[in-house]
Amino acid sequence: MDNVSVVRIFFLSGLNKTNDYRVTLFTLTLLYYCMILFLNISIIMIIVLDENLHEPMYILLCSFCMNGLYGTTGFYPKFLFDLLSSSQQISYEWCLLQAFVMNSFLCCELSILAVMAYDRYLAICRPLHYQSVMTKRKVSMLICFSWFTPFCILQKLNLSSGLSLRCVT
Repeated sequence: MDNVSVVRIFFLSGLNKTNDYRVTLFTLTLLYYCMILFLNISIIMIIVLDENLHEPMYILLCSFCMNGLYGTTGFYPKFLFDLLSSSQQISYEWCLLQAFVMNSFLCCELSILAVMAYDRYLAICRPLHYQSVMTKRKVSMLICFSWFTPFCILQKLNLSSGLSLRCVT
């Protein structure tokens, strides 16, 4: 196999046509990122500090906001750096890490939404049994399920596929 080389760095070419608007795009993106951070942290702090909000629905909402922080932190810093950089490149390892973060963020988002739907189903369709079914222990288990299952699934997919990137020239 003489014509095989290992790719170590990717050059991103999608931002080349935005040279005239880089500062504007950077400013708007940074503002949007700061707003996401501020709002999610505010909601998390309000739920944590207010004892009246220690109910399953609000705890799940807090988990949802923490996942939002995880996903945006996995994407925006590199994107902001690329907007100001003259050469947009990323190493193979960082690309895999960012892909893992984004995929796990999306899987966690969907599983948290499924748990929230289950919580609302119990609250609406079985209101008399809601308190006995949605205990603090059950909510903790559902949150752990919604966070750890996507990571286990993605890890299993990564290990089974091998994830070796080679370019044949």
